[in-house]
Amino acid sequence: MNPVRLPLLPRLICMVYEALIVGGVLMAAGLPFVMLTRYGQHPELRTAYQIYLFLVLGFYFSYFWHRTGQTVPMKTWRFRLADTQGKLPSWPRCLLRYLLAWPGLLSGVSILWTLLDHEGQFLHDRLLGLRLVRETRA
Repeated sequence: MNPVRLPLLPRLICMVYEALIVGGVLMAAGLPFVMLTRYGQHPELRTAYQIYLFLVLGFYFSYFWHRTGQTVPMKTWRFRLADTQGKLPSWPRCLLRYLLAWPGLLSGVSILWTLLDHEGQFLHDRLLGLRLVRETRA
C-alpha cells in the first residue's frame, strides 16, 4: 500500500458528517432505553444510559470498520480504514481504535498529530498499525 498524506480538511468535514449520523444512531438507540426504563423518572439511571450509548457507538463504528472499513461518511469521502497490508482490521483492533480515539480526539492531540505525522495518520491509528487510505475513483 502506497503511503499518501491525507488532507486534513476533508477528514474534518467527514467527521462533521459522521457526527450527524451518530446523532441519529444515538437517538434511535436511546429511545428504547428511555421508554423501557422511564428514564425521566429515574435520574439514577444516568450513568447506565451513558454507558449504554457509549457501547452502542462502539458497536456502530467497530461493525462498519471491521465489515467494510468504512462508515457511510467515510464512504462518501472515499476514506477506508485498513491495516498496514491493506486488509480490513480485526474486531479487537476496531474496538481498541474506538477506545483509543476518544482521548486523542477530545483533547485535540490526534488532530495535531496528523499535522506532524509524515502520512497524516491519527495517533491511535499509528499505535494500532492501522491507517486511513483514500480510495481511487473507479
